[in-house]
Amino acid sequence: MLEKGQVYEMTVEDLSNEGQGIGKIGGMTVFADDAVVGDRIAVEITKVKKTYAFGQLKKIITPSAERTEALCRYAGECGGCSLQNMSYEGQLKLKKKMVADKLLRIGGIENPRVHDTIGMDDPWRYRNKAQFPVSSSSIGFYKVKSHEIVNCGQCLIQAVPAEKIAGALREFMKSDHITAYDEKTGKGLIRHLIVKTAFQTGEVMAILVINGKGIPNSEKLVYMMDDAINEFAPYSLESVVLNINKKKTSEIMGEEYITLAGKPTILEQAGRLSFEISPMSFYQVNPVQMVKLYEKALEYAGLTGEETLLDLYCGVGTIGLYCASKAKRVIGVESVKATVLDANRNAVINGIVNAEFICGRSEEELPKLLEKGIRADVVILDPPRAGCDTKLLEAVAEANPKRIVYVSCDPATLARDIKILCEKGYRFAEAQPVDMFPHTGHVECVVLMSKVKKNKTEK
Repeated sequence: MLEKGQVYEMTVEDLSNEGQGIGKIGGMTVFADDAVVGDRIAVEITKVKKTYAFGQLKKIITPSAERTEALCRYAGECGGCSLQNMSYEGQLKLKKKMVADKLLRIGGIENPRVHDTIGMDDPWRYRNKAQFPVSSSSIGFYKVKSHEIVNCGQCLIQAVPAEKIAGALREFMKSDHITAYDEKTGKGLIRHLIVKTAFQTGEVMAILVINGKGIPNSEKLVYMMDDAINEFAPYSLESVVLNINKKKTSEIMGEEYITLAGKPTILEQAGRLSFEISPMSFYQVNPVQMVKLYEKALEYAGLTGEETLLDLYCGVGTIGLYCASKAKRVIGVESVKATVLDANRNAVINGIVNAEFICGRSEEELPKLLEKGIRADVVILDPPRAGCDTKLLEAVAEANPKRIVYVSCDPATLARDIKILCEKGYRFAEAQPVDMFPHTGHVECVVLMSKVKKNKTEK
């Protein structure tokens, strides 16, 4: 039995989703921060459970061949980039292994066909959305497993406009004595800053989440933010929006929006398509990798122009619209009304007449569509991190599509849902991990599943 406070040696064999090194000491699994697969380390045990323990890295005895020095000066404090001390090639291998392991252990897929992770040529400055919590002394990002904010003046995975606008807000709050929200007391004005950057058009949106009706001297703030990014062509501040959130909860956004300056939306392009992005719109945070992801989803969909494609959890309709030119008909379903409006508007913007988007819960709307006689040839599932509702998976199986394309941001819930679909007559074909989030423990994945023939033989 391991003892708290004692130091032991172990070899790191794997990493958790949070980037913790995983090893074995006397048959017990131990998690340690700041470790890399292949490291031989000395670890001090800090907490002991029945079957596992947590430890603190005390010394690297023999460094892994994949270990490298983190470029970001905040890497040891901020919880955003847990894999920065690992080579990028090593990260891509690890993420492939993460997907394969979950498919085997949770999904029950023996020897799953998982392709090498599609990486980036330049895995920096890739995020088009930054979300900064604000405190009386800091604008930055939360430390791991805490609400303490690291005052990050620079972030190497965020687009430049985001950090420059954050810097302008810091300066404004100091010069004009603007208070920050205190989640303990419920007092203070500025809660969050969210910056959305359209990489292809250069348009930038700043969203200020406030605990009040407005910001004193807000015109000055707008000018300061505009000046902060003017020198970084082709970027330009096109939209400044206030979001009113007076609730004493951990929810980031409230329901009321006020356009403070410029437009209420910004425009972005992906491939041949244009998308309008509103403050509430979900849009993939890595636009470079998004195109690679959607191209793979389109390939897996196997469209010939005769199919009806159902895009469930469709968001602003990006995947469905991306596939529309190859399909006979696209129907998207999304539960957030404002997002559905965005999706239909995006169809109009792009002159796409064979796509429609309806508001409702996918597990409720899909049976209604089937009752109307709509045939589902291909279903695309792109759920949130929690995965698909079980009722939806049952409805998808009843819809009897030839192919299911599952886009996931969590290998564990992906594997869980794939196991259910396999039990309902579908066969796992292959998985393609895509590195949407370099230097973090997250990986996006697109999976192809096909209907098993009645005689139980596979194609």
